[in-house]
Amino acid sequence: MELYAMNKVTIVTDGVCDLSQAMIDEYDVTTAPFRLFFGEEVYRTWHNERSTISLDEFREKLATVTKENFPKTSIPSPGEISLAFEEALKKADSVIAIFLSAAMSGIVQAAQSVVKNNFPDKDITVFDSKQTMSGVGIQALEAAKMAKAGKSKKEILDRMESLNPRVRTIFAMNDLNYLYKGGRIGRAKKLLGSAFNVIPTVHLKDGIINALGTIKGKEALSKQMKSFCAKIMDQCETSDIMLTHIGHHETAQLLYETMIEANGNGVYIHYSEASPIMGVYTGPKTICISYIGNFDKNWLVK
Repeated sequence: MELYAMNKVTIVTDGVCDLSQAMIDEYDVTTAPFRLFFGEEVYRTWHNERSTISLDEFREKLATVTKENFPKTSIPSPGEISLAFEEALKKADSVIAIFLSAAMSGIVQAAQSVVKNNFPDKDITVFDSKQTMSGVGIQALEAAKMAKAGKSKKEILDRMESLNPRVRTIFAMNDLNYLYKGGRIGRAKKLLGSAFNVIPTVHLKDGIINALGTIKGKEALSKQMKSFCAKIMDQCETSDIMLTHIGHHETAQLLYETMIEANGNGVYIHYSEASPIMGVYTGPKTICISYIGNFDKNWLVK
């Protein structure tokens, strides 16, 4: 009988991560599903290619929402978090769980309670990403790559702590009201009520949404985002950058092509539609970019 060595460490993340199925499989990542509610209808999302509601279905429902069934999200239940940890512990003796920002959600605290109550003798560390969506995913991906390479838990956590202040997640969204109604608008509230055909941009700082500025119209969005994407390709400290979108196929494709042309350092550009979870936060038309490295808001908005 052939025996296989267990990994030293395995990574758990949550359903906002926007990792692809291929990344989940290649790096053996375990995900705990976020829940999405339309009224009394409940859906679950593990990542951007595994959800009980498709993006098309989500968009159809979003187009007809009322105050009574405005979409909401909820963190994984304690039972779902426990199941993710049990699955992870079959793969490795040590687990690092990288979750949505504690300043935006209760999942970090809930997971810590699950560890304390259900796994008191297991080596599980819950890490606050201080990010959302692909900003969570890009950290989970980096940690999972290190785990696959045989790095120790301490080495992985030390690198995560070092990189975390330079994780960048930038959104260009046509409507901030979804963030506002979902209670996640943070310090970007001043951009509410932007003029018609003006596109607000925000980013994560200190674990919450912060305003960057506005872009005037679709043509300016393409031009300024193209310039920004070309700039950041030389700023990546890791080998990955994530570009996701909802309802912005033409502009997102243009940005993807710009990144390819500017990519002189062999960075992996992960380009895909986002999960429905992002649509709850940002509405039906959004672009999101996540990378780890230097950032200056003047690269995007003046």
